[in-house]
Amino acid sequence: MMYLSKIKIQGFKGFSDFQIRFKSGLNVLIGENAVGKSGIIDAIRLLLLEDEFGRSGIDEAHFYKPFKIDAKSNESFRIRAVFSDLNEEERVAFLPWTEDANTASLTLHVDNKENRRGKYKRILWGGASRNSIFEWELLDTINCIYLPPLRDAEAKLREGKGSRLARLLKNLNRQEIKTAKESGVPHELENKVNTFNKELTKEDAIANAQELITSRLKEALGSVFGQDALIQFSEIGFNRIVESLRILFYPELNSGIDQEFFRDLGQNSLGYNNIIYMATVLAELTSEEGQKDNLRILLIEEPEAHLHPQLQIRFLKFLEEKAKQTGIQVIVTTHSPVLASSVSLDSLVHLAIDSSRNIKATALADCGLSNGSKDFISRWLDVTKSTLLFAKGVILVEGIAEALLLPELAKRVLLDDNASKKDNTLPVTLAECGVSVINLNGIYFKHFMQLFCDLTDASFDSLPFRCAGLTDNDPEKTEKPTKDNPADGKNSALELIDKAEKSPNCRLYTNLKTFEYDLAMESGNLNTMIPVFLKILDTDGDIRKEYEGHDKIDWSKSNIKTDVKKEVAFDLLGRIGKGEFAQQLAMKLSSSSEQFDVPEYIMQAVLWACGRK
Repeated sequence: MMYLSKIKIQGFKGFSDFQIRFKSGLNVLIGENAVGKSGIIDAIRLLLLEDEFGRSGIDEAHFYKPFKIDAKSNESFRIRAVFSDLNEEERVAFLPWTEDANTASLTLHVDNKENRRGKYKRILWGGASRNSIFEWELLDTINCIYLPPLRDAEAKLREGKGSRLARLLKNLNRQEIKTAKESGVPHELENKVNTFNKELTKEDAIANAQELITSRLKEALGSVFGQDALIQFSEIGFNRIVESLRILFYPELNSGIDQEFFRDLGQNSLGYNNIIYMATVLAELTSEEGQKDNLRILLIEEPEAHLHPQLQIRFLKFLEEKAKQTGIQVIVTTHSPVLASSVSLDSLVHLAIDSSRNIKATALADCGLSNGSKDFISRWLDVTKSTLLFAKGVILVEGIAEALLLPELAKRVLLDDNASKKDNTLPVTLAECGVSVINLNGIYFKHFMQLFCDLTDASFDSLPFRCAGLTDNDPEKTEKPTKDNPADGKNSALELIDKAEKSPNCRLYTNLKTFEYDLAMESGNLNTMIPVFLKILDTDGDIRKEYEGHDKIDWSKSNIKTDVKKEVAFDLLGRIGKGEFAQQLAMKLSSSSEQFDVPEYIMQAVLWACGRK
């Protein structure tokens, strides 16, 4: 079945020269702010003449303008759509748009020249030739519906010409209305309303009011200029009838209660009104009449608006299933890690600004993930970990200790780095740098780093921002390595270090032994770590006495032998509970300015992820 497979955008809004691929079914566009998610949606709306965009005009802001001194807006913009997987019937219908046996295209070109009325001329054509005759009937067979990010669901469902409910009822009854009109016989709904109106005028209250109004009109204007008046429920044309209807709600499903208990949407929550609104739109697209359209595209910006997490997940899962079942193509933009972690990886398209300041779209399905890696990541992603899809940089770590301590260690790294440079300074926290720390709970780097760099040498696509990994060297457990006498690591992830270095965006860094051991071996860090250990130690025996002795030593002095330090570091590593110790150490580092040196491999990872070259 036909679907929108690609949009190419040149000179429109924030896009100089850009293209993005879509798949049939659900597509979820993710990424930080100002990377073009809404611009893509606007380009589709403008090209397909979606109702609201079709009525609004093009202005100067729609033409791309570089962020340079004295830069001028583009002389034109062009939006080109490619439609794929046409079936036999669609290939015949879209023959004027086809470029090969299985695809069709539609192009919009707008020059940056206003006419006398301040309008910009649009040139629209199907297929390869700009000079071909455009058949508007074909465009009418594409039903594109847009739901904006700040939806006023109550207003959209309110009675009136623009009512979504009225539009649904008109579409559901399109054939019956046409048949009734051709035969000159009123629609059954019109007959019922007409009968009701006749009965209504017999009521004393209505009849008396109507008689009074008519009398006053006659008195005011006389019999020559006067008009007659009629009080009734509605005009009896089908369109006017359905435009007078509104949706009411009751906070339980299949309640079976009387109609009088249902209430106006103004008394409902914003979230549930949004669900009712979107359900009305889906009802239109999935109706028998709706399925006669050659292509149905639903564009939703931020479906999470006003919905709590469970409703967000349930609704997007519903959209995903409905898209598969009915052939609707759904394109969603979101900032919600809840949604990003709840759909299949094949549905996710990441948007980011690359190193050349261009917008790049990366489908996670194109990153070369093996089926095993794809399944692993899908199970592993949760709300906290999926923040990696919205970051400017990522640091992947093995466990909870690194995840808790790294933000505090990074502050020291960034402050020291800025102190050594007169200009080109970095923000002083990972959060301000837009860098997320992601706890892998293991050494699963090969699964995740494939998203950021091609570890297979097969020219797969990758996310265009920096990823640093911190992994332990993990020599034999009995080893006590030092900088002058390192040990061979047994960690299988180490083989990725050289592969990552060949890529522009990935690095993997390692240490002497483990995270805590290397912290303890660095300069005088034991002066800080031993008091933290004593604070959480819950015994008063020989271990406490031994470490109270260690606490009296100034470990920063150069006369402390490395062999002594490595023994204490090795012993401490075997005694600490990683999570609790890391939490207490992080609290101490955040509340004091005492000296604490960061190992070289951590410094490198922080500076790399934060953008230092």
